[in-house]
Amino acid sequence: MSVRRALAVAATTAALLGGGLVAAAPAGAAAAAICDGWGATGTPGDIAGAYAHGTTCLITSGDAAGRVDVRTYLKDTAKDGMSACVQIHATYADGNSRDEWFYNYGGVGAEWDVFHTFASSVRQIWVREGRGTGGVCTVMAGGVHVIYAN
Repeated sequence: MSVRRALAVAATTAALLGGGLVAAAPAGAAAAAICDGWGATGTPGDIAGAYAHGTTCLITSGDAAGRVDVRTYLKDTAKDGMSACVQIHATYADGNSRDEWFYNYGGVGAEWDVFHTFASSVRQIWVREGRGTGGVCTVMAGGVHVIYAN
């Protein structure tokens, strides 16, 4: 086993046992991250018929240090003819923002996931669940759930 692979395995094991430090291997170099789980259920970003949850990781070393990785899992939970969707909104230090929309085409019971990386200048990331048809979110939660703030 290579030294790089051994370090990644050791850091991943430590993360699983210690609950916070996770290793990834981006572009040839191991990087450490501080990760937190999140879920929109029971927050202002929650809406019936969708279940969004995931992890937010602040990369703390390596070439990607300072960047924020967000993994989102989205499940359609209602047999209502609509599909689950989620909006992931990031605000940056320069005042710009970025929206990512994730739509679950799998039907009721299906859970899909997506991964996004945000620049180190990101200051806040929030999510809100929704429902829609034809790949368009038409009904959204009335509020948002902040999953990262710097």
